[in-house]
Amino acid sequence: MNAPAAIAAGLAAAHAGLPWVLHQRLGLGVASRVRGGRGELALTFDDGPDPKTTPKVLEALAKAGARATFFVLEPRARAHPELVREILAGGHTLALHGRVHRHAWLKNPLSLLPELSSAKAALEDLAGTPVRHYRPPHGGWTWPLLYATRKLNLTPVQWEVEAGDWLKNASPEKVAEKIRRQVRPGSIVVMHDAGRSGEITAAALTRLLPELVRQGYRPLGLTELEPVVAGKSELWPKLLAPLERLYDRTHGVEPIVYGAHSLFRLEKRPLPLAVPGLEAGVPAAEIHVDSERMRRAAEAGNLRVFRLVGRSLLDLARALAENPRYQDVEALFAITFFWEGLAAYGFKTAPVPPALARRVGGWGYLLHRLYGGRPLRRVETRIAYLPRSELLARFYKA
Repeated sequence: MNAPAAIAAGLAAAHAGLPWVLHQRLGLGVASRVRGGRGELALTFDDGPDPKTTPKVLEALAKAGARATFFVLEPRARAHPELVREILAGGHTLALHGRVHRHAWLKNPLSLLPELSSAKAALEDLAGTPVRHYRPPHGGWTWPLLYATRKLNLTPVQWEVEAGDWLKNASPEKVAEKIRRQVRPGSIVVMHDAGRSGEITAAALTRLLPELVRQGYRPLGLTELEPVVAGKSELWPKLLAPLERLYDRTHGVEPIVYGAHSLFRLEKRPLPLAVPGLEAGVPAAEIHVDSERMRRAAEAGNLRVFRLVGRSLLDLARALAENPRYQDVEALFAITFFWEGLAAYGFKTAPVPPALARRVGGWGYLLHRLYGGRPLRRVETRIAYLPRSELLARFYKA
C-alpha cells in the first residue's frame, strides 16, 4: 500500500471505523438503555412525523396507556405541526433525529454542529418545549457528531433492541416476536413511525403492547427515565454478554422468562453431589442467574431484588410443571455464595467440597465484581436445593 492510500485508510478508520466499533457496536459514550430496575422500558420511533402512520402508532400507544419517544426530522415536524402537538398531548417525549436523513459518515464534519444547533432550535421553537435527546439517522456516529451533541447538551441515544420493521421481509408478527424475545427491563427499542415501516410497527404494537404491560413492563418517554450513557462501568457487562450466550448454547441453558421480573435460567444436568434426601446423579436442573437482568434489578435496591427472586421462583415452578423438557427433573439446585437468598424462600443448603467451592465461588465472585456488584464482606459457597415436590407445593400456581 502506497503512502496516500495508507493515509486515506487511516483517515477512514478514524472517521468511521473506530466510532462504529466503539459507539454503534459496543455502545460506549451513548445511551443504549435506561435504568430499568422496576421494569422501565423506552420505546422509540424514528423518521416521523408521518401523517399516514404516526397517528396509528399514537393510537396503539394510547390504548395500552404507554408513553414513548419520537425522534423526529425537523423539516417533517415543521410540515406537520399538528402531529407534533398530538405527540406532546399524549405525554410522549419529542426528540431530535436531525435535519437531513443522511448517515453522519457522508456529511462534512464541520457542518454537523451548526446543522444540529439550527435543527434543535427550530424544533424547540415549534414545540415550545426543550429538546434533550438526539439520535442520528441510521444510528451512525462520528466523533465530530458526538462533540456537537454534547456541546448542545443533548443526550446521545442509541438502542439495545432493533425491531427490524424496515427489513424487506418485515411483518407485524416478526416485529412483535423479535421485540418480545429480546426485550428486558431498561431496554431502548428502536422502531419507525413513517412509511411502510410505520404501518408494520403500528400493527405490531396493537398485539405487543398489552402483553408487555401485562408482563410488568412500564413503557415511558425518555424525559421520564434515566438514560445510561455507557462508560467504563458498562464495558465489562457488554463484553461478557456474548460469553454468557455462548455458555447457554453449549450447555443447553434456557432462559425462563415469563415477564419483566424474570431473573433465572435453567440448565438440565444431574445433581453433582449427594445432599440430604437426594442422591448424587438424580435428574436435576441447575439455576443460573441472568447476570444483566440481575444487575438492572439491583439498581432499584436489594429489597427489589429479593422480591424479584420470589417471583422468579414462581416462574421456575411453572416451567417444571408445564414444560415437557423438565418433566423428569427431580430437584432444582444452585451452587452459589448467594444461597442465603434462596434459603429465605425455603431452599435447603449444604456444604460443597473445598475445591468446588473455590472454583465456583471464585468465578462467581469475579462475575459479581465485573457486573458492578458491591464488594462482599463474606463469601461462602454452598449448594442450595429443593426437591421437585416441595418446589411445586411452595411456588406453583396452576
